[in-house]
This record gives sequence, C-alpha cells and structure tokens, in this order.
Amino acid sequence: MFQRILLAWDGSEVALRAFDAAIDLTRRYDAELVAVSVAYSPAHAETAADRAETAQAAHRYLTGSFEEVADRAHRAGVQVSHQIIEGDDPAQALLAHCHTHGFDLIVAGHHRAGRAGRLLLKGVVPALIENGAPVLVVGDYEYGGSRGA
Repeated sequence: MFQRILLAWDGSEVALRAFDAAIDLTRRYDAELVAVSVAYSPAHAETAADRAETAQAAHRYLTGSFEEVADRAHRAGVQVSHQIIEGDDPAQALLAHCHTHGFDLIVAGHHRAGRAGRLLLKGVVPALIENGAPVLVVGDYEYGGSRGA
C-alpha cells in the first residue's frame, strides 16, 4: 500500500510522535522512510543577510534535532534518511517535494493553535489536507482522558 513515506520533521515533540508512527508504518509495509524538514525564513522584516543567517540556523537546528532521535528508527530495524529543503511556504515546499519524489504518504504532527516557534510546521497540516495530499496526522494530545480541567 505505502512504498515511500515522507515524515515532516521540525524537531518538535509532536514531530517525534509522528516519527514513531512513521516507523511503525514503514515496518508494517516494508516501505522507505525519508524525514524531510523545511528550512525557511519568513520574508517580512528581514534583510537578505538576515534571511540567510536564519536559514543557516534552521539547518543546524533541524539537523541536530533529527540526529538526536534517528536511532529510534535504527533500533526498530528501519532505515531513515533526512533531507532539508528550502521554501518560503513550508506546506507548498513539502507538497512539491512529495510529488516530485513520488511519496505515497506524508506523516505529520499537528500543533494546536497557540504554539510558538518559527521552525515549527504550525499550520502546515491543514494546507496539506486542503491540497489533497495523503496525510496521516498525529496530534499533540493524549488519548484516553479529557482535554479540559
């Protein structure tokens, strides 16, 4: 069913949950798993030099955060590679990469509204779904309990 799975990686806790789900699917379907990060720098209020510095910082963070957890896949017997792509719109960059490289499924964590952080792929999942991408969404909530107090 799934031969190539793209994991949307932003280094967040919910991306780690999505990574675990992607590992399980990869094992189940004997698929290929590729983690893809989008290094982007919002265009507003920055000079070209500032944007380049922000993109370099994003590359360092995304590479480091993935290296810290890559052994999870290896311990499960799954080979995973990590690619960093660039784009001003993370959702569009992921969609283009997915289509260009023939991925069957995108596994992505979804952050609830209010999460801070420029590198987090907040808002990407709704855009992926709106564009008809095959997406498995992993949330940042716990099952089995109530959400409110």
